[in-house]
Amino acid sequence: MGKGLLLTVSLVFSQYVLLVSPYALLCYYLKTSDKRSAKINFNPESIDPYLCSHLVYSNPEESADISKWKDDAMYKRFNDLKNKNKNLKTLLGYIGLAYGNGSIAITKESREKFSNSVVTFLRKHKFDGLDLDWRFPDYGCKSPEDKQRFTLLVKEMMEAFKAEALKTKKARLLLTAPVTADKRAVEAKYEIAEISQNLDFIAVMTFNFNAGNIVTGHHSPLYHRSFDVKKEHNINYILKYWRDQGAAPKKLLVGFPTFGVTFTLKTYNTAIGAPVSKSGKAGSFSDTSGILAYHEICPFLKGAAIRMIKDQKVPYAFKDDQWLGFDTPDSFITKAQWLKYNHFGGAAVWALDLDDYIGNNCNEGAYPLTNALKTALDISDSGDGRKSFLSLSFTKSNTVEVRDWCHETPNGFYSFPSHSHKFYNCACGESHIMVCPKGMDFNDKCHCCNKCK
Repeated sequence: MGKGLLLTVSLVFSQYVLLVSPYALLCYYLKTSDKRSAKINFNPESIDPYLCSHLVYSNPEESADISKWKDDAMYKRFNDLKNKNKNLKTLLGYIGLAYGNGSIAITKESREKFSNSVVTFLRKHKFDGLDLDWRFPDYGCKSPEDKQRFTLLVKEMMEAFKAEALKTKKARLLLTAPVTADKRAVEAKYEIAEISQNLDFIAVMTFNFNAGNIVTGHHSPLYHRSFDVKKEHNINYILKYWRDQGAAPKKLLVGFPTFGVTFTLKTYNTAIGAPVSKSGKAGSFSDTSGILAYHEICPFLKGAAIRMIKDQKVPYAFKDDQWLGFDTPDSFITKAQWLKYNHFGGAAVWALDLDDYIGNNCNEGAYPLTNALKTALDISDSGDGRKSFLSLSFTKSNTVEVRDWCHETPNGFYSFPSHSHKFYNCACGESHIMVCPKGMDFNDKCHCCNKCK
């Protein structure tokens, strides 16, 4: 956009330019969410069908034989969301083991049998693809062939998907994979360039960087701290590592957690790197020690001390002996802007039931974290799945030089004076006027578009 360009306000006419968002927003629905606590009432009907471009039905079944899975009623309820949003894509989550004689990837025959059974199952239950969560042993006790077997499995599954689409004249089934953000594990588990050729998306689970630590630290920081000895425990490092090892940037999805990680402090020290005695107390809803859902975080923050880790662009809080690393709509937006600047493919949200999905705990509207991400990635809910609208109005008179509105203003989204359905997108000092989808207004609290009241 040139320096002399005027974005103008016109009373005569408006020109709307349709922009197709190049980003995917893949969101996980956890079938097991209702088993964590009787207080959680989250089901497929709780999901806004326009919130994400792709939805994954994640259910860790015991049997490796997908034909034995018997959750037909829930599959139908989940896929019925596509009756409302015709462009929504749904995937079935599958957790498989990459090692041992029981692995479905061990021979060409076992891989072919599995691929064929997956195609049949997905078509029967009206899924659009498979999300292949392939579990390797952490370190050691694995065959050197395990790494290559996963590559072969992905390659042969994609070949099966393409052959079935050609035969039936249906849209090809999608193949995605959530992968680790641990560099050491990545090196041991994946032939990155090879699997990238045969996956539609690779969701890097960038929200477990401080796992097993005996000191406080954020689980999903954007950058490393200036004094960190190890520089790889952050989103910026590991996404660029995947890219530099041969993964196509547009296929890489950045993991966004809708949960916080808690610790019980060992001393009165509350800073980053403070010693801890154990995981934090379980939330009343999520009922898991060391984890708080975002709808539990907001009540926790009342009366807590809140700090920002400036180097890492994420906040933490502490109260009594509890320490919490968490994200907010603002930190999600900062990460999304970094994602866009680096030309990655989009975001993967873990998980929808951990966001404030009703909207009554954080007073930021329903799904405040996911909605902030959706707005930042220019994904509208106009019904076409992945489109947004940029409003440019031109006239020879009554012009306003809005280019300077964002001058010296931090990157982010800001309300537009006198027009509740518009907002400024400030990027590197330049002003861009954005328009919410029809029937929605800009919300300053979540920096996203919400349905009009």
